[in-house]
Amino acid sequence: MSDRAEDLVKQLLEKTQADKLAWTFVPEAVVDLDWANSEKYRADLEDGFSFSISRKTRNDDKLIDFELTQLGRIILSSQADNLPMLIGPKTRRLLELRNAMRDRDDEKKLAEPIDISKVARFRLFSDLFHAAKQSAVGGDQTIERVQQLLERIG
Repeated sequence: MSDRAEDLVKQLLEKTQADKLAWTFVPEAVVDLDWANSEKYRADLEDGFSFSISRKTRNDDKLIDFELTQLGRIILSSQADNLPMLIGPKTRRLLELRNAMRDRDDEKKLAEPIDISKVARFRLFSDLFHAAKQSAVGGDQTIERVQQLLERIG
């Protein structure tokens, strides 16, 4: 299932970067008390299909959710994160202390293996999130419009 999601994300990223797909900000993004910030963007297609990409952040930790829906029903859902481990801060601190007390000859065992496919997946989802955000915000066009509105005020 994740391969299908990644293929769709790649296609959406290409279409968004080519200005062929417009995204809108979803103000009622899910609020999760465990996460500090949340943003969500949606792109609508014909026949009731829509895509959404949302990002939740907590310090340096990020969780990105991708969904394909049709008329509000979830067809495909996928997630990417940059979390080293899905553990709480206290447990993480205990593991750091334990690792610090280990013998220096054991350094090779201390390094957590890097899952290259997980990193690539997170980067892909993150690229789509930022492209969707840029599409929704409009960048320089939005700033120019605000400046024009301020000039009209006097």
